[in-house]
Amino acid sequence: MVVFGAVQETVGNATIPIASSSRELSPSSLQVRLSADTSGSSRGMPPPNGSVVLIAGGRTLRVFWLDQDNDQVFGTGDAFRVTGDSAPLPYSTMFRFDLMTSSGAIISGMTWTTGPRVMGVNIAISGDGTNWTLLITSTPTGLTTSAVKLTITTSANLTALGPIAFSALTSGSWSTNHAQFVGTGGTTIVVGDRLLISTTTYPSGYSVQIADSQGVLYAHALG
Repeated sequence: MVVFGAVQETVGNATIPIASSSRELSPSSLQVRLSADTSGSSRGMPPPNGSVVLIAGGRTLRVFWLDQDNDQVFGTGDAFRVTGDSAPLPYSTMFRFDLMTSSGAIISGMTWTTGPRVMGVNIAISGDGTNWTLLITSTPTGLTTSAVKLTITTSANLTALGPIAFSALTSGSWSTNHAQFVGTGGTTIVVGDRLLISTTTYPSGYSVQIADSQGVLYAHALG
C-alpha cells in the first residue's frame, strides 16, 4: 500500500509526497499515469531524480521521481513532481496522477486542480496621500511589461486611462498618465513590483483592471 500526502503547489508546479509505503518497491515494477481534464497517458517510472514526458489534455508535461534518500528504490519519503515541459502547469486545470503496477493496476492516486490565472495585488495609499500604491504580491510567471496592460475606469464605468502597457507607464510619462510602473525584474513582472497611481486624478471609487491577451489578471476598486 502506498499513501500519497497532500499536493503541494509551488511556482505553478505540483509535488506529491509519499506519506507512507508498506515496503520499498522496485521502479521496474511500477508505472505512472497523468491525466489533465479528460485525457492522459502512462509511462514507466522515471529514473531516480529524473523525469519522463507524458501527454495529458493535449499538453506535453513531465513527471519527476524525487528519490529523496538516493537508494534507487521507491518508498516512504520519496515524492513525485509534476510540471510543464520547461514551463508551469496550465492554470485552472484538473489533474489526476496515478501510481500503477507494470500491469496497469492502480496502487494509489491523487486528483487536484491548479489555481486560477490571477495576479495578487495589495492596494494602499502612500504616506503623503498623493498616490495609490498597488503592490504585486503574487503573479503568474513570465508576464512581461509590454504584454500586461492597465485600465482605469471612473465610477460611471467610463475609461479614464488605457488600456496602456506597463512598459509605457514611466516616470517620464507621469504628466500624461498620472500612473507609473516601478519594476525590479527588467521586462518581466515579479513579486514586489509596484504601480503608483495619482489619488487626485483617479480618486476613490475609480477602478483598476490589469490584463493581458489571455484575460483579466486583477480587477478592483480604488479606495
